[in-house]
Amino acid sequence: MKKSILPILLIVASVILIVVNFIASDEMDRAFWMRTVSSVLLIFAMILTIRSQQKK
Repeated sequence: MKKSILPILLIVASVILIVVNFIASDEMDRAFWMRTVSSVLLIFAMILTIRSQQKK
């Protein structure tokens, strides 16, 4: 159970960071998009982790 909670917490934290990034950012420069893309990739990786743990 503990192994499946951590990826879900990371997904929630990444979504919160994306929302805060959109709200707090004045300019949509290169750093803004790099932070957003890294959060989306983290979410994708955690979804793959959850799926692989469920298959075992």
